[in-house]
Amino acid sequence: MKGKIKRIVASAMCAVLVIGAAAGCGEKNTADDGIKRYTVFIGDSTKEPSADNKILKRFSEELGYEFEFEYLAGNLDEKLGVMIAGGDYPDLVMGDTKLIQAGALIPLDEYINEEDYPNLYRHIEPVKKRAAYDDGHVYILPNYGITYGERSTGGYYGPAFWVQKRVLADAGYPEIRTLDELFKLIEDYVAANPTTDGMQTIGYEILAAQGREYVMTSPAAYLAGSPNDGAVIVDKDTYEAKIYADSDYMKTYVSKVRELNEKGLVDPETFTQSLDQYHAKIASGRVVALFDQRWNFQTAEDTLGAQGMYDKQYAPVIPTFDETMEPWYKDKTVVNAQNGFGISTACEDPEGLLKFLDTILSEDWQKYIQWGEEGVDYMVDDNGMFYRTEDQRTQQSDEQWQAANKIVAFQGLLPKMEGEYSDGNGTDPAYQPDEFYESLEDYDKDFFEHYGAKTWSDFMNPIRENPPYYPAWQIDLEDGSDAQFANQKLTDLQVSYIPKMIMASSDADFEKLWNQYVDEIHNGVNVQAYEDRINEQIQWRLENWD
Repeated sequence: MKGKIKRIVASAMCAVLVIGAAAGCGEKNTADDGIKRYTVFIGDSTKEPSADNKILKRFSEELGYEFEFEYLAGNLDEKLGVMIAGGDYPDLVMGDTKLIQAGALIPLDEYINEEDYPNLYRHIEPVKKRAAYDDGHVYILPNYGITYGERSTGGYYGPAFWVQKRVLADAGYPEIRTLDELFKLIEDYVAANPTTDGMQTIGYEILAAQGREYVMTSPAAYLAGSPNDGAVIVDKDTYEAKIYADSDYMKTYVSKVRELNEKGLVDPETFTQSLDQYHAKIASGRVVALFDQRWNFQTAEDTLGAQGMYDKQYAPVIPTFDETMEPWYKDKTVVNAQNGFGISTACEDPEGLLKFLDTILSEDWQKYIQWGEEGVDYMVDDNGMFYRTEDQRTQQSDEQWQAANKIVAFQGLLPKMEGEYSDGNGTDPAYQPDEFYESLEDYDKDFFEHYGAKTWSDFMNPIRENPPYYPAWQIDLEDGSDAQFANQKLTDLQVSYIPKMIMASSDADFEKLWNQYVDEIHNGVNVQAYEDRINEQIQWRLENWD
C-alpha cells in the first residue's frame, strides 16, 4: 500500500529535487544549502500542517531542518508490513514493536548521553527501564507520559463511558454509579427525545471497526473495577493476569447491551460502520452515549464544538457493575512505552536527527511549539503566568489556523514536556488551571458548576498509585509467537460473537451463542500461551523496574 506524500519544505525544494538531496533511504541528509532534510512517517491521516506552517518554517530558517511527511492512508499494520517486506524506511518513523523485531530501528540509548544531547538525556534517563524494549534498549522515544513538576492536565482523554451533557442536564446532573443507572438514563432520555434535529436519536453507539475493536471488547474490565490492562484483568494482590473475554464480567456486560438493543436503543449500524462513519454519527449530535477513549473520537467532538453544539458534546461517567466496586478508569500517568518516533537504520545521519529532537526539548522550543508566540498566540501577566485572550482562544480552535500554526500530528508523536516548566507555567494551556477553565465555553462553566468541578479530571475517580508492573497492555507479543496468534484468535472470536450476542432475539439464543463462544475460546485458542507471556513479563517488570 502506498501512502500519500505531503512535502512541507522551503522554497528550495525544486533545487533539492534536482540535486537529489531530499532525505530518503540511502541518500545524504544534508544538501549543499546546509539544510538537513529527513523523511517522516506518521501513522495517522489527520491534522496535516499547511505548506506555510510557521513552526515548520522556523525549524527550517532557525535550525536548518526540513521534513518530508508521509501520512497513513489505509491500514497501519499493512503499511508497516510493506515497509518491512521492502526494507524501505523513512528516517523518522512512527515506532512499533514490529519495526524493532524487524531490525529496522536503531538503539537510541547507545547515542543519547548527557554531554551531546542533554535535553534528551534529562527526558529519557529517569524512565529508561520503562521505555526500553525486552532487550534493554530504547528504540522509540515515548511521545507521552514523561511529566515535569506536579501539575496535572485539565483535560481527560482516556477511557470512560461518555454521555451527552444535555442528557445529564435534563436528568438534573446525576452521578452515574452503575451500568444499570447509565442504561436507564439512556432509555428515559430517548423515550422523551426520540429525534434530534429531525434525525432519530441513537441511544448507545459501539465501535467495532478493525484496529479499534477494543472499544467494543474492553468495557467489561472497567465495569469490574480494573484499570487499563488491555485484554487481561490482573489480580491486585498476586499480580496474576487472566483474560476476561470468557468471564462473567463480559457475559454480564454483553447481556445488558443486548437488553438495550432489544429496546431499539443500540445503533443498528454499529457493527458494520467504519471509523469515519462512527465519527460522523457522533458529530451529528444524536448519539446519547458511548464507551471509548476520548482521544479516539475527539475530532467528532471538535466538530460539535465548532458548530456551537456544546450541549451535544460529552462528559465522562465511570460506572461499575455495582456500588461495591471502586472505579479505576483514570490512572496515574504512565510512560507511553513503544509509542512515539524511532529512527530507522536507513537514516544516514541519526546524530543530526537526535540533535534536532534534543533542541526542541528545550523549554524555549517547547513553549513555542505548545503555546505559540508570546504576544501573538498568548500573553504573560504581571506574575509571569501565561494566558490567552478570548480572541486568541477562539482563533486557536479553528482547524485552518491550527494547520498554519500548529504541528498537531507531528507533535503528537514527538517527545514532549508535560506538566510544568521551571518558571511555574503549565507546559501547554491544558496544564494551566486558570487558562483551562477560562478557555471553557459558558455552557461548560455552568455544567462544571453543577458538578462542583474545575477540570474534566474532576469527573473521574481519585488517582491511585499504579501497580508496579502497570500497564499490561504495553507488553509486547512477538510477531509469529503462540501468544500473538492466541491474541489475534481471541480478538477474531470477540468480533464475530459479540455482535451476534447483542443482536440475539431471546435470552435462550444469547445463552446458546455465549456457550458456543466460550467453547471456541477454550478449545480453539491457546489462552495459556497468551497468559504465560503476559505473566512472564509482569514478573520481569516487578523484578527489574524501579
